[in-house]
Amino acid sequence: MNNPERRRAAAPHVYTRRRFIAAGTAVLVPTFVVTQLRSGATGKQTAVTPPPPPAVTPEITTSLTLPPPAPTSLPPQTAAPAALTRSLRDGMSGDQVTMVQDRLRRLGFDPGPSDGGFGPATERAVWAFEKFLLGTARDQITGVVTADMWQKMSQPHDIQPRRPGTGVHLEVMLPEQVAVLYDDDAVRVITHISSGSGDDWCAVVKIDQDDGTQTEEGICGKAVTPGGVFHFERRFVGWRESKLGRLYNPVYFNFGLAVHGASNVPKVPASHGCVRIPMHIAEYFPSLVKNGDAVYIFDGVKEPEIYGAQGPVWDQPDPSFVPPSTTSITTPVPTTTNPSSTTSTTPPTTHPHTTTTVALSETTTTAPASTVATTAPPTTAGGAAGTP
Repeated sequence: MNNPERRRAAAPHVYTRRRFIAAGTAVLVPTFVVTQLRSGATGKQTAVTPPPPPAVTPEITTSLTLPPPAPTSLPPQTAAPAALTRSLRDGMSGDQVTMVQDRLRRLGFDPGPSDGGFGPATERAVWAFEKFLLGTARDQITGVVTADMWQKMSQPHDIQPRRPGTGVHLEVMLPEQVAVLYDDDAVRVITHISSGSGDDWCAVVKIDQDDGTQTEEGICGKAVTPGGVFHFERRFVGWRESKLGRLYNPVYFNFGLAVHGASNVPKVPASHGCVRIPMHIAEYFPSLVKNGDAVYIFDGVKEPEIYGAQGPVWDQPDPSFVPPSTTSITTPVPTTTNPSSTTSTTPPTTHPHTTTTVALSETTTTAPASTVATTAPPTTAGGAAGTP
């Protein structure tokens, strides 16, 4: 009976403080774990502290102001185009003209506003479409939208630049007489143009000077638009008198040669070296390009890069030009002279039987340049043929 092991085995279960604490702990720990697992499953906050989020570098953004789009942008065409019931030409009007204008604009041409009126702006856009996308020779274009042409116009056209990856740049195709402005390989505007005719010319011109004055000069030159790679250099707003004629909103790319608006942009090359574009396109064209943007002139003979930035054909003073005189003289006896002939007036003569009196009012005459010192405006032999 004195064996301790037998006494413990025979003794009843007595819950001492130690046993009570141990039993409580055994019950509470599993309960706590289950509660935490349930709270995690139900989205309740747990005692686990999440790690701090990684550091975020703030994004740097650059504000870029773009010029307004050239032609009015239109939503993509999803429905099949309606059939053309008649051929459309200059002077016509109606809903089908509007349909053609909208389609030309989607392709990148600028036919003017979609007003349903087939006028010169729409005709020139059709010219450009014929030459650029249909491959029609410039002496065979009609400007008439037939049912067959409308079907071709309605098809998708993948227009890609000849010089991709060169940012904002102008490609001028002299054989086709078409120019295309690209922005990151996307078409901004396609336009009919008229470039240098290739003719020799001489003319008396008025030229706007930078100080606000005008000079009059006799100029001779050759109307050539050279092929090569150039860049827009400078510009003027509005009309500017140049050699020869008036340029609207000119943007210069090769000394005096510029892309500019003109009221006359015929089917054939007709300028003195510049690149003429229709007036409604010239209104916004300068806003689409900046100084430094490239101009590629394709002449159909060599690639522009082979020529590089070759200069224009320089004009020369007209040897037969007589500058206007700035000196006038008054003679006691009224006389009138000019460079080609000389006329003198004598006092009245009395005859034996008849007396005739000739009364002349006193006049101020201009003597020939060979006999009177004149002041002529300076002539620069190296001026560029910056004529329209």
